[in-house]
Amino acid sequence: MLATLHNAAVQADGRFLNDEELRNLQTYVQSYKARLATYQLLSQRGEALVMASLRQLALTHRQEVQTHSAKCKRDMSYALQEIAKAVLTGDPEVFRQSFSLWMENITRAVHKGNSAARAYTCLKAEIQKELPAECAALIVPFIDDLITSFSG
Repeated sequence: MLATLHNAAVQADGRFLNDEELRNLQTYVQSYKARLATYQLLSQRGEALVMASLRQLALTHRQEVQTHSAKCKRDMSYALQEIAKAVLTGDPEVFRQSFSLWMENITRAVHKGNSAARAYTCLKAEIQKELPAECAALIVPFIDDLITSFSG
């Protein structure tokens, strides 16, 4: 929330916010309750979501999951933490420009893009199945960004 307010103040340097800037700020404030709930759900249930998605992935890619489950669990849990922060602050650009790009580079360097895309597709399915639709709708665009970057 502070980042959103700060960005609005910086944009308005020496002037009042215009109607569009005020609408964006109002939209953020009105969605804060859902953002907070989403953050809290990811904090409380993130590990369970990751484990369920890995179990789902193991149904079709057992060997990969057995070999890489610890690293995959670590990376996916970290991704959910970063997504939770981006949802709470309402600042997807920080996520995309730092975490997503970093994760994409590492995944490509170790030639695991397709595996990562499959794992995050399973995570997306678990999120859509287990979390309220309003919360899942805030998370899924970030997961989609990761899947796209891994597949590219």
